[in-house]
Amino acid sequence: MLLLIGCSRQETRVGVLVSGPGRMERVTGLVQALKENYPELRIDICNGQGSPAHLQRCARELESQGARVLVTVGGIETQSALAGTHRVPILYVGLAASLDWGFVKDLRAPGGRVSGVDNGYAELTGKRLEWWVRAFPETRRVLVLYQPEVIPTPRALAHLERASETLGVALIRFPVQSAEDLVRLKSALNSPRPNAALILPSHILENHLDSLIARLNEAGIPLIGLNREQTRRGAALAFGASNRALGRQGARMVAKLLAGYPVAALPVERPDLPELTLNPRALGPLGLSPAPWVLDLAQTP
Repeated sequence: MLLLIGCSRQETRVGVLVSGPGRMERVTGLVQALKENYPELRIDICNGQGSPAHLQRCARELESQGARVLVTVGGIETQSALAGTHRVPILYVGLAASLDWGFVKDLRAPGGRVSGVDNGYAELTGKRLEWWVRAFPETRRVLVLYQPEVIPTPRALAHLERASETLGVALIRFPVQSAEDLVRLKSALNSPRPNAALILPSHILENHLDSLIARLNEAGIPLIGLNREQTRRGAALAFGASNRALGRQGARMVAKLLAGYPVAALPVERPDLPELTLNPRALGPLGLSPAPWVLDLAQTP
């Protein structure tokens, strides 16, 4: 599905690929920032609705229509853009573990036709668990939801395992390879019962977050999320850059590419500061009260 924003006779076009609703806030931040500085810019948005084949077809079509830049908002989107195109520069916004994907050779000098904003979500996985345990020291077991085939998963799990050993928290793994796997979630919440659930970067989990949170709420299990937007949608705690901020940061990099800066020399960027957010509306019904000093430090979504 293509959405068109802006049009002019001598139009400059930018294409955007998004896999589904869980990453649309990145698109919103990107579009808002671009339109502030390029009111005549045409922005074509393709929502692949979870289908890599759909995203690849969109990428091919956008390149053939003369898009100056393709913006992707995650790993599956970037893979699809590369597979479907040959020449157009690709800028990812909110990718975890940039070097692990192989899209860039070096963070300072990518060397190909891909650069972007690394969200640092994989490396922050252990910190998310640490903040949760600081807020709720009685935590003993945490359910970890992850998508095994996602490239950053091994890195994120390694950070999480190191943190869990230090904190004395047991991890219960729950792999998800399709949205249908969430139907099995109830069995993982009973024996042994976790004190919380934590998600790793995953287009499936991000795009089906509302369903996941509903199932966890039914079982009385709080969710540790990735960013502010996820706490706004019902996660109890998150630590990471907001999706809108990532989008706005990506817009500044798009502006450089439109001005003629070569993508091969455009360094990969990272967010300035991750945000700690707590959602009192999610914690209250579960009877959870965070440590006061953590509550003082955290923002509300």
